[in-house]
Amino acid sequence: MIKIKKRLSVVLAAVCLLCLLLTGCMSDKYENSEYVGVWKATTGSMGGIQINVSKVVGGEFTLELKPNGDAKAIIGSEKGNGDWEETDKGFKLKDSSDEMVFVKVETGKVKTDYSGMTILFEKQAGAK
Repeated sequence: MIKIKKRLSVVLAAVCLLCLLLTGCMSDKYENSEYVGVWKATTGSMGGIQINVSKVVGGEFTLELKPNGDAKAIIGSEKGNGDWEETDKGFKLKDSSDEMVFVKVETGKVKTDYSGMTILFEKQAGAK
């Protein structure tokens, strides 16, 4: 009976260690992604007319995409958290209630549709 307990303890310890190692390896799944960093809304359009995004949303509209898949957003006076994932055409941002798709326009620029507007985001200098 003692041998079984020792073996079981060793197996459980090995499984726990493996889980810990796998969690550490997967924590920065987007470490080398071109999308990691801070993105700021720069221009917007609605029905072909240029609009001032900061006036429409009541302040800045920024996103911070982290290497581990976490995301932070500031839209006017509202702050939120969610997750992001890379796609073949850009990335998508998800929270508990919604999903936004961002399409790469060129290096350092993505666009999305938000509340009837098409908004262009640019990656901020100094961001990875």
